[in-house]
Formats: sequence, C-alpha cells, structure tokens
Amino acid sequence: MTTGCTSKSKDRSPDWTRNTVMVEQTADAPTMEPGSKTEQEALQRFNDFYEEYSTEAISNGVRGLYADDAWFGDPFHIVEGIDEIEHYFLVMAEPVEACSFTVDSMQRSDNDYFARWTMVLESKAAKGEIITTIGISHVRFNPEGKITFQQDYWDSSAMLDRLPVVGFWTRLVKDKINKGLEE
Repeated sequence: MTTGCTSKSKDRSPDWTRNTVMVEQTADAPTMEPGSKTEQEALQRFNDFYEEYSTEAISNGVRGLYADDAWFGDPFHIVEGIDEIEHYFLVMAEPVEACSFTVDSMQRSDNDYFARWTMVLESKAAKGEIITTIGISHVRFNPEGKITFQQDYWDSSAMLDRLPVVGFWTRLVKDKINKGLEE
C-alpha cells in the first residue's frame, strides 16, 4: 500500500561516471566482423533511422536498430533498455516539427564506431527557426548488428538558446565568457 508513495523514479541525468562504466563494461564485447554484410546493413540502418527523426520513424525502426539491453546517453539523459530508449526518443520527438540527421562520416576503431553528424531541427518550442548543430555518436554494436551502446556528444545550447527563459540564461553565460575572452 505504501510502495506507490515511496518508490523512486530512475535517475536519468547524464552522469559521466555511468558512461565510463559502460565504456569499460562493453570494451571487449563481441561485435560485427569488419567489412561484413552485417556491418554494412547495421551502418545503413543507423543512417536510415536518423535521416528522419520523427515519432513514426522511431516507432517503426528503433527496435530494429537497438538491442534489447542497449544503453543510450546524450547531454540530457541516460536510458537503458530498448523500452526506455524508445520511450525517451518518442518524448524527445514530440515537440519536433521536423528533424533530420546527416551522417557526415563514420569511422571504426576496434569495437568502436564514431559517427560525425549534422542535425537540422525545427521545433514547436522555437517556431520559425531552423536549428543546425553538429555532433558525434560513439556507438558499439553486437554481432547481430544491433546497437548495444551509444553516447551522443553535441552542443545542446544550440537548441536551448532559442527557448524562452532558458535561452536567456544560456546566452547570458555565453556572453560573459566571450567578454572575458576579449579582455
């Protein structure tokens, strides 16, 4: 009877120590064979999935791209497991008018893949503005070609700057830093 009042929600905040733990835990995990058909198909699924970031595309493709036990982190949240990843992506896509990611390059180093991408976003929160930013995804795949680990690095202030209230504060901090650099 008291469990509803005492249960805690999961901490999804971006704690970089959690990232480090996952990087270490998945370092030697089996992955796809370099140059294999599985690798080519997995990289194509990654490109296709992010080409149009929408609730429909997420619903249709997230489970084909991510493993059941996948881990995902970005500047806003860390989520674990396909159900949480799907839910998070759908929540993030809800205020989107249009969003696309262009994978500018994909590099492999051992079990790690690094995708350099450009995001173009039109959000309901910043009507009439097109927000463009760049980022990098650090990705690991399992032998079946599904993502088991993904950490995205990107300048989230490109989006936050355009929001009411929050944008004022992020621009204020940036302006203070710039003035300090000019002195």
